[in-house]
Formats: sequence, C-alpha cells, structure tokens
Amino acid sequence: MEMFSYLLATGISTGALYALVALGIVVIYKATEVVNFAHGEMFMLGGFLAYTFHVMLGWPYVLSLILAVLAAFGLGILVDRIAFRPLMQRQSLVSVLLAMVGLSFVLKGVARHLWGGKGDYIPFPPLVSPEPIMFGGIMVMSQQLVVLGAAAVVMIVFALFFKLTRAGRFMQATADNPKAAKLVGLRIDRVYMYTFGVGSAVAAAAAVLMAPLTLLYPDIGFMLFIKGFAAAVLGGLTSIVGAVVGGFLIGIIEQLSAGYIHTSMQEVAAFIVIMVVMVLIPTGLFGRRGMRRV
Repeated sequence: MEMFSYLLATGISTGALYALVALGIVVIYKATEVVNFAHGEMFMLGGFLAYTFHVMLGWPYVLSLILAVLAAFGLGILVDRIAFRPLMQRQSLVSVLLAMVGLSFVLKGVARHLWGGKGDYIPFPPLVSPEPIMFGGIMVMSQQLVVLGAAAVVMIVFALFFKLTRAGRFMQATADNPKAAKLVGLRIDRVYMYTFGVGSAVAAAAAVLMAPLTLLYPDIGFMLFIKGFAAAVLGGLTSIVGAVVGGFLIGIIEQLSAGYIHTSMQEVAAFIVIMVVMVLIPTGLFGRRGMRRV
C-alpha cells in the first residue's frame, strides 16, 4: 500500500507538469488545427533560459521563472511570424507541420550552441530543501509539492486569462469558429500570434517547475512533447479540461506501470497510450466529435 501511495503521489506531481505541456499543445491546436511539433523545444528553451537567469546570473527563482515565461511568449510570437503564418497563407497543412518539425531541430541546434559547453546534462538547483517529508506514511519530495502547487496556480491563471481578458475571449472565439470570428471583425492573424505566444509561455512555466526535478539537456523537449501530446490525445485535442485530466492520467499511468511492471515502461507508456486512444477513442475522453485528426 505504501508503494502504491508513493507512486500515486509522484504520478500526480509529474502529471501536473504533463498537463501544462498538454495545455500549450491544445491551445494552439484549438485555434489553428495544427499540432506544434516544436512545442517540446519551447519547453527546453524555457528551462535553459531559467537556468541562465537563476544559476548563471544569480537572479531569484521567481524572477527567473517570470522572465523565462515572458521570453518564451516572445519566442512563440516569433515562431508564428516566421514559421506558421507565411506557410499557412500559401502552403498546405503538411508543409506547416514539416516546418514545425524543422524548427524543432533548429532550436535544438541553438541550445547546443549556447549551452552545450556546460555538459550534456545540466543540474538545476531546487527551490526548497531536497530532503523528503512524510505525509501519513507517504514519502514525498519537497520540490514535488512546490511543483504541484505552482502548476495549480498556473492552471488557475490560465483559466482566468481565458475567462476574464479580451485576448482570452478572442482566442476562445477563434478556436470555436474561425470563420465566424473573422466575420464579426476579429483579426484572426493577431489571435494566432497570441495563441502561439501563450502556448509557448505555458511550456516555459512547466520547464522552470520541472527543471529542479530533472537534468536539462537539449533533447529533453522531445520526450516531454510526446508525453504532453499523449495527454492531449487522451483528453481530446480540442479540450482544455481534457488536457489537464489527460496530463494527470499519463503521470499516474507512467508511475504505476514503472512500479508494478518494469521501469522501462515509464518511457514507453505514453506511446502505448497514444496508440490505444487513437484506435479506440480517436477524439479522446473530452474531445469534440467529428474533429479533424492530425
């Protein structure tokens, strides 16, 4: 029972981060019907930017998180301007997807050039003491509690952004019906720009929270994208709520399969979930029926 409780607690904290990654994927897909295959690299760059601010420059952790999120927001806007909008206007959807894949390799190369000389795996100091604490007989890492709490705050801010701000409402309207949004006077191109910015900012927030629990390296974005994509597919690529639920479920599935089957299952569980969901429930748990699959 203690083992199950520990695996469940770890899965929940890890799942919160997967949920944040999935949120960014879903936000962009809802508005553009394009899966941003460079989303994992936005996560990776957010982590490295936070490392630069916090470790190399010695700035406070919270300030480093905010600056990394703002920088990722700007990078997302740049991606929209350079890689998405010109191709979406002139080329097919396949061309856009291939451009996103190419962009991911470019961003990996940039990371290797800027931070590669510091070692293959770069440690990020934890915000709190690394000593584990006990809750009702369950051993929990202090940083995991920080991650869970901070992820909850980010999700709440994200929900309030969509509910209370004009930009959030415009993004929702465009995601629900782009043609109708354009007919009532919304500038769809500007909404797409903010969508990429917000998606990248959420990925950076997840990276800064996860960095103390993992090691930073240029290829970390791919595996996090796969797990975030699995969460988005499980919950439904058109559902914000589904992204959150899917993220927690993927985290729990990973930990339980690693604990009770084999540790190697932790790395392949996300792939298995993607295959099973695409065969049995292609729209996901909360996805809109009849959606176009990419």
